[in-house]
Amino acid sequence: MTLAGRVAVVSGAGAPLGHAISLALARAGAAVGLVGPGAAGGTIQKLASTGAPSMALPVALEDRDGTRAAFARVVTALGRLHVAVHSWVPPVALARSPITEVGEERWDQVWEATMKATIVFLQAAFAAFGGQQGRIIVVTPTAWARGVPGLGPYSAAVEGQRLLAKSAARQWGGQGITVNCVAPAWESVVDADARGEEQDGSMGPAPAPLGPVDLDADVGAAVVSLAGDGTRGITGATLCVDGGAAMAP
Repeated sequence: MTLAGRVAVVSGAGAPLGHAISLALARAGAAVGLVGPGAAGGTIQKLASTGAPSMALPVALEDRDGTRAAFARVVTALGRLHVAVHSWVPPVALARSPITEVGEERWDQVWEATMKATIVFLQAAFAAFGGQQGRIIVVTPTAWARGVPGLGPYSAAVEGQRLLAKSAARQWGGQGITVNCVAPAWESVVDADARGEEQDGSMGPAPAPLGPVDLDADVGAAVVSLAGDGTRGITGATLCVDGGAAMAP
């Protein structure tokens, strides 16, 4: 799959998942703009080594005007936008706590941070496409499918992201814009030290039949595939790339 001549924007490139996706897009030939919060210096250095044009624009994704301006700067510097990948996860969402200890403030923090960033990113991508065709991919780790103990608010918010993606897919399909989700294992967004054991003492979910996936070779490849011309008939779908752990549609 080649994306030569294409321009992509990626959020969350400072984390391992976004880092891998950014490099996969660049290796496929795309120019890559990194938009959003978080340090992405290491990713920019790696992108430079691929020879692909790239740039990083730090911006708070709850800032609607700032995010649109960042997308516009990518278009000015790199060319027409073809692909937008949202993989950023607010750090507050990944702090594990039992459901019995989730108060209104924490719920609001996780839900608002996750959902507002997603809708702002979708709106900015739509505006940057400028009435032309495009591909939007929202990374939705399988917390929505597996009910991860300690990540109740985030699990609910990720399911909300999937529903938002479906709504956008229906509204924008007539303009040639596809909106899909890629779902790696939820562990891919949580540090190993923070994963912990199942907090209620029950057995955890069954292991992935194919074993752990590789963020570069598997998740990155799935994003590249959805970003290409061969998947123009797919929209509103969720592609699980978790080695078969969730086996969810």
